[in-house]
Amino acid sequence: MKSSTSILYVEDDSSVRDFVKVIFEKNDIKNVVFASNGEEALDTYTQSTFDLVITDMIMPVMDGFTLIEHIKKINDKQIFIMVTGLENRDDLIRAIELHISYFISKPIRPKKFMKILNESFELVREQKEAALNHTLLSQYKSTIDETAIVSKSDRDGNITYVNPKFCKISQYTKEELLGQNHRILRSQKTPQSVFVDMWKTISSKKRWEGIVTNRAKDGSIYVVNSVIIPLLDINNDIIEYISIRHDITELELYKEDLKAQLDLAVSEIVDTQKEIVYTMGAIGETRSKETGNHVKRVANYSYTLAMLSGLGEEESELLRLASPMHDIGKVGIPDHILNKPGKLDFDEFKIMKTHAELGYDMLKNSQREILKTSAIVAYEHHEKWDGTGYPRALKGEEIHIYGRITAICDVFDALGADRCYKKAWPLEKILKLLKEGRGTHFDASLVNLFLENIDKFLEIQQRYKD
Repeated sequence: MKSSTSILYVEDDSSVRDFVKVIFEKNDIKNVVFASNGEEALDTYTQSTFDLVITDMIMPVMDGFTLIEHIKKINDKQIFIMVTGLENRDDLIRAIELHISYFISKPIRPKKFMKILNESFELVREQKEAALNHTLLSQYKSTIDETAIVSKSDRDGNITYVNPKFCKISQYTKEELLGQNHRILRSQKTPQSVFVDMWKTISSKKRWEGIVTNRAKDGSIYVVNSVIIPLLDINNDIIEYISIRHDITELELYKEDLKAQLDLAVSEIVDTQKEIVYTMGAIGETRSKETGNHVKRVANYSYTLAMLSGLGEEESELLRLASPMHDIGKVGIPDHILNKPGKLDFDEFKIMKTHAELGYDMLKNSQREILKTSAIVAYEHHEKWDGTGYPRALKGEEIHIYGRITAICDVFDALGADRCYKKAWPLEKILKLLKEGRGTHFDASLVNLFLENIDKFLEIQQRYKD
């Protein structure tokens, strides 16, 4: 730190300056500018910046006290060392009032001089670190304010800060919101139990995350994915709460609309249930620029692997009919994410992963056997044998066998076809991935059955070739 600290040293006595230069040289301190009086030093200071100013107290033209007063008008955080005896009471009081950090008495003793200098270097380091932290915090705040809906509240839930995005979505002005309780935004569509859980969690100094439906000033509703974080003081007591939200209104309304449409379709077209499953299964693939043959291939792969695993004709046929719906949740994923060429970033992939739960939510309330099975497949076909999958991180046989079978079949077919973000893989590379994924990504026994009967699956691939 000492080699990078810039120093302005002010001393009118040339012999003292020469003596101090020797001390600096012996201690490898190089970034030093010397001035012979206060006026010269002030002129130098206005043309540059210094981490540390060391000045004699008594000098001609302009003394050390006057110099410090002028510099403080330029930079009130400047760190000073005064070289003096402070022999009278008035000088001491004046030094205290000017917040001079350190004093070096004359005659200068090298060891004492370096001890005080090293202490000042540490103070400079701490000051720079604090300034950097402040800058970073300002940048973080600016970034969050630009991308999210942000508010702060006191321990009683009364609003103390809102950013422009909060005002825009709620339709209230900043003045209308400050001092109000967050209840001003509450909608009857959010169950009371959600708020009970929220306050119980954050009051216990834990982070809460959930989906909340709010009411805007004009009575319209909006839905946000909200994270509320308690901010604590040095005694671990709650000071306030900060909430960061993202608007998911369009996605939630889209999901509700799709669920409503699906329920209507199921109730009205019971006799054509199989056709609906295939058609709707192709919707998710069509939105992501895939062909309907993908769901046909996955359906027949799944039936074949189910039979090989010993599930029997009835269950295997049920899985054949249900598996086309494995990616139905993709209808709820925005196009710019679903069809993005290239790799998704962290936030985009987080949204993409919701398609498993979206699909499950669409299908879970059906009483039809095929759609109940489809709900399981949609929910669990991205789970992994070792527990690293999503959306619930199920492990081993916690994953339904329908999900384990479809996972293998879906990956095999997806890798063998061109997608917007990749070219089709050669067969050897796909089979290598399946082998390497035994016991981690996939159920090893099912992969072995698949590989031992690969000709059956290649025949299906050719039969339903795009």
